Parts: sequence; C-alpha cells; structure tokens
Amino acid sequence: MWKRTYQGRELHFYLAGINNQNFLMRDKETGTWWQQITGLAVYGPMKGAALEPVSSDELTFGEWKSEVTGGKVFAPVAKYKKEYDSNWEPEVAKLPVVISFPGTELKSRDVVVGLEMDGASRAYPWDTLVKQSPVMDRVHGTPLLVAVGPDGKSFRVFVSRIDGKDAEFFLKGESEAASGSEKPEDAAAQKANAPATQATSNQATSNQAASSQAASDASPQKDAQAASATGTMSGTTSPAGGSAGNQTAAAAPSTPKPWVLIDSATGSEWNFQGCAVSGASQGKCLQRVYALKDYWFDWRNYHADTTIYKR
Repeated sequence: MWKRTYQGRELHFYLAGINNQNFLMRDKETGTWWQQITGLAVYGPMKGAALEPVSSDELTFGEWKSEVTGGKVFAPVAKYKKEYDSNWEPEVAKLPVVISFPGTELKSRDVVVGLEMDGASRAYPWDTLVKQSPVMDRVHGTPLLVAVGPDGKSFRVFVSRIDGKDAEFFLKGESEAASGSEKPEDAAAQKANAPATQATSNQATSNQAASSQAASDASPQKDAQAASATGTMSGTTSPAGGSAGNQTAAAAPSTPKPWVLIDSATGSEWNFQGCAVSGASQGKCLQRVYALKDYWFDWRNYHADTTIYKR
C-alpha cells in the first residue's frame, strides 16, 4: 500500500498492464508507469521516483473485525459486481509463471512473507511460519518477531525489543517440558525474586510486578484436552430414571485458548497487536515492521539478494 502523493502532488492511478504477473499502474497526471510491488516509477517523466509506503496489515476479515470498531469496508462497484471472480486466487495459482529461479530451495508458487531491514531482505516460507510461530529472527542486526495470528492466516512482524533491550517471545501455554527448559514467565518471576542484596530500588518495583504476574500465571493455563471418561456405574440411576449400567460420560467441549504471547524479559502478556496487556510492560507496544505476503518467484525477482529463513 502506497501514498498517492509525491512531493506534495496528488496522483491518480489506474491499471496499465501486468509485468511478470505483477500489477503495473500509470498515473493520469504525468503518464508515468509504476510497479506495484516496489512503488517505484519504472518508465516515464518520473522514472526513479518512489512512492511512500503506508503501514498496513494483511488480516482476515474476522481478525480485523475483532480489533476494529467503526471501521469501513470497500464495497463492490455495483456495475462490475458480476465480473468479480470469487475463485480468483486459486485460479491464478494454477497459471504458469513467466520467470523462475531454478536452484533455489523454494518453488515458484510457494508463498512467503518478505521484509526489508536496512537494505537487507529476507523471505519467510509461509508453511514454516504457520508451524513455528512465533518466529524469533535477526535481520541486519535487528531482532524480529514474526507472528501468525490466532486465526492461522493473519500475520504481523515486530522489532522484538522492550525499552531498547532485546527480548524473546513465546506463546502462553506452550509446553517447555520436551526441551527441559522453564517457561519464560517462571523465569521472569524467579529473576524478580532474586536475593535482596542484589536488588536496587528499581528492581523492587519490578519484583512486585513480576510476583503479581507469577501469581496470575499460577492458575491453570494449559490446553483443555477433550477426553472421554469411561466408568462402570452398575446399579446407579440414569438421569432418565432407568438403570445406567456401563456409561461413557460425554466430555465437556474445550474452550479455545486465548492467543497470548509472553516475553522472556519481564513475563508480561502481549496481544496480536504487539501491545502488552498485563505485567511490568503493560501499556507498551512493539515497533511494527512492514512485510509483504507474496509468491516466491515475485519476491525473488525484485529482491535479488534476499535470504530465506531456515530453522
């Protein structure tokens, strides 16, 4: 998404063509051609100019509605409504690509999340993100948090620093038993309860916040697992008044677990918007990083030096 003003001049764009299956737009004021994915003017009087990006998210409608009140949605243009293709994306995915990059580990139509950081670019395979989210990474020296949302489809990227210090993030309720490591919230609580001889006045305040957080986390937070409880109830009476005999009790439906991140530094809880909702960091928000969901062949075409996330 780009601002449609350049050096104070408002521009009006329309579809001019397709280049390597990527949108080309032309402005009515100068006739310059612009590339969608980069925002760069590629032909015409303003060649070499760059549009300013607008901070935006790629979210499902459901996720957007859960975060926004009073928002507006683009309505279809009535006279073209019959021409909209509801199956457009699956059909486009079947088309052959006009450029490819053999020798790379990704297929041309693999979906990636791409980002740039101080001139360095990286692609995160979508399937990997879904399996490993939240992903902690570092690009050009900047610590990053890449998170897939509670719907498994939306995503956001943040600089993983709290008050200027690097921090790691974990999904609350993740089992650490397999690796033998302790949970970040427990570690934060232990750190906060260090011997008094090592505490400063500032640490005392932190101790109170962390102790309060630890007490909160002491309540059951593990995943509710659907289980059948089978018991022999000979001679008992069923709710209907008859003999129950051997019965299998129906399991109570599990409640969806809230999507919450916990940081390793303070044990605070964070939502998908990147803001702390409880703990010592409550009220603080992480810095957003612009990222683009794209096909690998398209991202690679415009980012020749991109690296691919591996873990």
